[in-house]
Amino acid sequence: MDECIFCKIIEGKEKARKLYEDEWTISILDIAQVTFDNGSPIPGRSLIIPKRHVAWFYDLEDKEAGQLFIAAKIVAGKLKKAFNPDFVSMFIHGHQIAHAHIILQPSFKGDAVEGMFSSMRSSFKLATEEALNDIARKIQEI
Repeated sequence: MDECIFCKIIEGKEKARKLYEDEWTISILDIAQVTFDNGSPIPGRSLIIPKRHVAWFYDLEDKEAGQLFIAAKIVAGKLKKAFNPDFVSMFIHGHQIAHAHIILQPSFKGDAVEGMFSSMRSSFKLATEEALNDIARKIQEI
């Protein structure tokens, strides 16, 4: 993919700070780092990228998807050891850069990442049994 920044990084045509690499994946430090409310960075936001270009993680072959999550687990362990966060959050994206990737974000109690989920909780409502059954049926029938 000529225009894909991740493909260019994988090919060595763009610079990146590699954190981990194997036959199937590459992990790099994200140039966008989340900050605490006081403006200081929460270090370690990382991207786990499959080497084969696909827009969405569900388009990966099973072996590739498995390797992607193995790499994410390895890098999450490194982030935990390096920065001792309370937890490492995982997000799967593809809409800003049309190349499947996992974002790993070290997070601490009370930071913006935890706050994002806390603010979302107010929009969660318990679904009715009927609605849950309908949703499950639609998915199961496929």
